[in-house]
Amino acid sequence: MPAIDSPPHAENGERPPTEVRLMALEARLTALQVDLAVIRVSFAIKDDIQRLLTLLHEHKLEFHAALAKQREDFHAALAKQREDFNAALAQQREDLHKSLMSHMWKLYGFASLMLGGVYFIARYVH
Repeated sequence: MPAIDSPPHAENGERPPTEVRLMALEARLTALQVDLAVIRVSFAIKDDIQRLLTLLHEHKLEFHAALAKQREDFHAALAKQREDFNAALAQQREDLHKSLMSHMWKLYGFASLMLGGVYFIARYVH
């Protein structure tokens, strides 16, 4: 039986909603303090900070665009490689088929020659 003073959600390891809100508020306050400290130390104004944030955002967008282009180039190269591989595989299959047919005709010719020789020996030598 749980203790009377412990909330029902404390049993399964969850934090109470007020504690979660308090932690979020503390995180925001800490971020604000850091921003204020940076502004005071560097004598930067809010416009400078905004300009830097804008540049960082533009850099992020450029990076994502370059990443998308690289991904697109990779997929195009992969598709070309797949097509080349399939074409080479089809060519190799065709060459193998021609080679097998050539060997079969040679074997057929040799077998015909052997049968002719056996027939000749059986007919005229005996």
